[in-house]
Amino acid sequence: MLTDLQTKKLTRYFEVYDIDDDGVIQASDFERIVENVRLLHGVEGNGPDALRDAYMALWDRLRAGSDRDGSRGVDLDEWLGYWQLALENDARYEEEVQRITDRLLHVFDLDEDRTIGPNEFADFYGVFGLSVSLAETVFTELDTNGDGRITRDELLEVSRQFYRSDDVEAPGNVLFGPFGA
Repeated sequence: MLTDLQTKKLTRYFEVYDIDDDGVIQASDFERIVENVRLLHGVEGNGPDALRDAYMALWDRLRAGSDRDGSRGVDLDEWLGYWQLALENDARYEEEVQRITDRLLHVFDLDEDRTIGPNEFADFYGVFGLSVSLAETVFTELDTNGDGRITRDELLEVSRQFYRSDDVEAPGNVLFGPFGA
């Protein structure tokens, strides 16, 4: 069962993916994310296909694992149900967290130094339509050692805090921005 804190954080995460704010995550939300990533990378047209394929595979897994009513969309209750099941299964949870972390590094580590810097984190937020000032604030909270970079191991740790921690002080709670109190 999700705790109240997990529900709040996962609701915020849902809002991030619901690009058009219609209360349902759909393939079109993922298409807009892909388009925003293409713009970030300066890619014109429909390429790169690998990027689109990766995001649409994520969408297909999400929809297949959560669209209980067959609407071809995922509402908040379905989203929370998906994550509850993922969090109850340690192997599935670790696979999800590793996949999300690796995708974030692959797409947003533009200087290929195997870390996420403040500008790259701002790009990550920008792809989802979130503000640069919010990205700066969150990055500072997540960069707990203050070195101006978030490594893969640090990202895995803040991701684990986001998904699993019930400690209201854990820095990873704000990975996707502030959530309702």
